[in-house]
Amino acid sequence: MFDEQAADGRIPAPRAAIVPGGGTLRLRAHSPAPGVLAIEADGVLDINAATGFGEWLRARMVPGAQTVVLDLSGLTFLSTHGVVALLEAGHRSLMCGVRLVLVTGNRVVDQLLGLLDVADRFDYASDVAEFAVSERPSGAPAPGPA
Repeated sequence: MFDEQAADGRIPAPRAAIVPGGGTLRLRAHSPAPGVLAIEADGVLDINAATGFGEWLRARMVPGAQTVVLDLSGLTFLSTHGVVALLEAGHRSLMCGVRLVLVTGNRVVDQLLGLLDVADRFDYASDVAEFAVSERPSGAPAPGPA
């Protein structure tokens, strides 16, 4: 059995959280262009957040939506459970006829997707605004300030 008591009999205090901010995941959705749903994820996508994240994505990937752009550039941590949720979202998008596009732009996401050899399973964009402009049908007005 592993005993964490110090030599003087005191039990050490728990370690501080590795991830600042309490390890929360924040999700926001908006439509930067017709037929495009942008979802921004900030914070920690770990075992605790992966199930809720997956359910939240599934609710928004319905037939009729054309493209979902998932901006992961604000993630500070991504676990393998989060990657599984992304892979499930990719599968769901294929089943619903919805195009799923990832915006990564950070080492946390890019390294883990590459390490797990699943990076090639997704389409990518450099950022949401650029994607919305590049995917706009010819003759359609550019998205402007609200």
